[in-house]
Amino acid sequence: MSVISETTDNHEEIYAWIEQMTFSKPKKNLARDFSDAVFMAELLKRYYPRHVDVHNYIPGNSVAKKVENWCTLNRKVLSKLNMKLRKDEINQLANSQPGAIEKILTDLRIKILRDCNADRDNLYSEFNGSEKGETVKSVLNPEEIANKTVPRHVFVRLKQELEEKNDAISLLKQKVTHLESLMKFKDQRIADLSSQILKPADYSTTSRSGNLNVTNTLITKQRTKL
Repeated sequence: MSVISETTDNHEEIYAWIEQMTFSKPKKNLARDFSDAVFMAELLKRYYPRHVDVHNYIPGNSVAKKVENWCTLNRKVLSKLNMKLRKDEINQLANSQPGAIEKILTDLRIKILRDCNADRDNLYSEFNGSEKGETVKSVLNPEEIANKTVPRHVFVRLKQELEEKNDAISLLKQKVTHLESLMKFKDQRIADLSSQILKPADYSTTSRSGNLNVTNTLITKQRTKL
């Protein structure tokens, strides 16, 4: 296979990969779409969410704004992923030079694949697994990363831990329900006691008021006689 043919095949894979993505605006022309680095930031956010804050990248039409976005992405994200761009590469991307974005996306795709396999291997080693699933061969679809093969003993252990946590949550919910019932009972008891305390006081007040009325009546009668 010739170099040109191989390059064309690689580009077709990149186009198919990007075509499956959803971005903040419709895709029209790959070079121009990625020229302000916003699409690249959104793409990186899918695979390296902790490194990317898409709000740092404002769409722009001027070359200066596009270069600024690429420089920010280069400093904040790409350098941490060991994919730091040179100034001439940034200028090529900002000016929508043909082939520039395809090269960057090809490198990114390879890195995502390697990181994906490395994460999977770390998962196996953590559980001392001797069996390893088939190597992930394609990342054209971002959902494939979430569908890596997991050994059965790892799955069983994770399932058991999940069931134990669910049981603990269920027990805590029962305790909360019981405590809520106790609180309602105590509130009702307090209300009953308060009612019993207030009733004698009301009766005493009424009695005193009646006695005062009788006394006032007698005094009035005596004054009338005099």
